[in-house]
Amino acid sequence: MSFAQTPNSKGSTFLSGKDTAVLMDIREKLVQLALQNPGFEIADRKINIASYQVSKAKGDWLTAISGNINLNEITINPSGNNQIFYPLWNVGVTLPLNYFSQNRYINKIAKENLYIANAEKNEKYRMIRTKILTKYEDFLMYRDMLELQNRATQDAYLVYKQKESDFKDDTITFDEYNKAFPVYKEQQDKRLKAQRDFNVSKLEIEELIGISIDELLQQYQK
Repeated sequence: MSFAQTPNSKGSTFLSGKDTAVLMDIREKLVQLALQNPGFEIADRKINIASYQVSKAKGDWLTAISGNINLNEITINPSGNNQIFYPLWNVGVTLPLNYFSQNRYINKIAKENLYIANAEKNEKYRMIRTKILTKYEDFLMYRDMLELQNRATQDAYLVYKQKESDFKDDTITFDEYNKAFPVYKEQQDKRLKAQRDFNVSKLEIEELIGISIDELLQQYQK
């Protein structure tokens, strides 16, 4: 009977000092890949929108300005009046009385929205980084647990087969032989659960980084 093997027959780096630099490189790569998810892209685009709003608020004074031109009668009908009044025309520019107070607050609101967008991005970065590194620690832990459980299950299986052989040789009683199978089955059940936990940990990482974790690890094991 054969048992499923863990991806790394040499054991994981969980709780070990082996290849610490390589381990850190893998972690940083995981963070970089996880930051490419749509959630972080949305945070970036919110910053862009907030930046545009700041620029728009700074240029809104142009829309608040209204111009006017006044023409006197001689300009309109020079032949109808012998008297000439100067100036013949004048230009005026007007601003709403409350423009400067309103514009000051509009600019402040736009800047605050930009600060909020940047803060949200920083928070999103910390959340993603913590999540992916936590999932990686879980992955390493479940990988070691699966390896250890494979050994325990293999040992229980060998004991069971030995009891079976001894019973056939009539060297042990049926009760002794019968007790060996439940012990082996219990270990086998634990192995199946350990395999399931390990597989799920891989899927959770791959959901965050968008590529196979096995392929990524192979790149760093060369």
